[in-house]
Amino acid sequence: MRVLIAVAPLTAHLYPSVPLAWALQSAGHEVRLASGTELAEQISAAGLTAVRLGGDPASPMPHVSEAELDRFSEALGFEPGSDYGRLWQAIRYYLVANVARYYPDAEGQQPLADNLVEFARDWRPDLVIWDVANPVGSVAARESGAASARLLWGADYFGWIHGRLTERAAQRGAQANPLAETMAPVFGRYGYDYSQQMVLGDFTIDPLPTHTQLPRSPGQRVVPMRFVPYTGAVPVPEWLLRAPSRPRVCLSLGVTKRKVTSSRDERLAAVFEAVAGMDVEVVATVNADQLGEGQKVPDNVRMVDYLPLTQVTPTCSAIIHHGGFGTFFAAAEHRVPHMIITEELGTGLSSSRYLEARGAGVALHSDDLTAAQVARELSRLLTEPSFQQGAAAVYADMVAAPSPAEIVPILERMAAQHRTGG
Repeated sequence: MRVLIAVAPLTAHLYPSVPLAWALQSAGHEVRLASGTELAEQISAAGLTAVRLGGDPASPMPHVSEAELDRFSEALGFEPGSDYGRLWQAIRYYLVANVARYYPDAEGQQPLADNLVEFARDWRPDLVIWDVANPVGSVAARESGAASARLLWGADYFGWIHGRLTERAAQRGAQANPLAETMAPVFGRYGYDYSQQMVLGDFTIDPLPTHTQLPRSPGQRVVPMRFVPYTGAVPVPEWLLRAPSRPRVCLSLGVTKRKVTSSRDERLAAVFEAVAGMDVEVVATVNADQLGEGQKVPDNVRMVDYLPLTQVTPTCSAIIHHGGFGTFFAAAEHRVPHMIITEELGTGLSSSRYLEARGAGVALHSDDLTAAQVARELSRLLTEPSFQQGAAAVYADMVAAPSPAEIVPILERMAAQHRTGG
């Protein structure tokens, strides 16, 4: 069969789709991976066929106002400033801003969306698998007659929000649906109305362990899949071939923030001050923009602008990171304890809660972060056996789900059923 995989034009969104694309391709299916032109080389480096959709790699992430967050919170039945109010602060980039990426510009142009839909109409895939942050994939599936599958890379906020709004509407009658209003410029451009099938697809491929999942929408079909980390492909540096002489700690703050912002990351000052006095080797995958001017790098810190986490984490005793699930599972694959330092934006809230529930590490917040705090918690990660046990529990959660190769027959059956109306 022909399979079109559509991802948002961000590296962190591309990586989770690669192992599934490999599995489908290895099973003999034609696979095309469509995204912004700037990702074409990374797709090709992974041994996959890229479809360039255009788009402006320099365009900033759309801004999401506090009023819009409040509108969602009110419709969902949560008070602004409550725990769920803070949750909205954490996911506004994840949800609303990513959808707004596919809005038409002032001239009515939207190449990322229109080129994807046009390619799907011409190529006629049997299955469209779309990044949850690329809802145009749902349109591409409908326009080409293909089965429509969402691929998650984080907690399913879309499914949870849709289900909660549907439930509240059934209890209270007609009410405002801010999710439908957010999606309207994407679906309406091609003549489609908001519906559960459009926003959730025919089924969802979920690579997250059960303990991280949000409540499902009624009738939502889900195919569980193991999260297999892929973090890029480059030759292994010579220094990494040798075992470390002292505990190695990886420091990674994610690839997405590098693209969305190009400013100094204030978390580095506290981390560098903390590790300077410790008997550890730190590998920091941090670029010059994140480092900023005047930031002193300790002698025991090796700065590497880019290094696949799947190469460095097998040699590490701990990892310090921002809480992105791609980073989280790259370390979890090798049972590495975590220190997550969350910020107001990002998906670290979900992963840090799961981390603490499983006892696989500690979660700190960037507000009022101190070197003493980082040093104390990092020492615990390196010396207390309970964190190794928690990391092993996370690994067990991961491998409990079927691998990408194991779900290929399921996807084949679902695509065949869609073709026959079954």
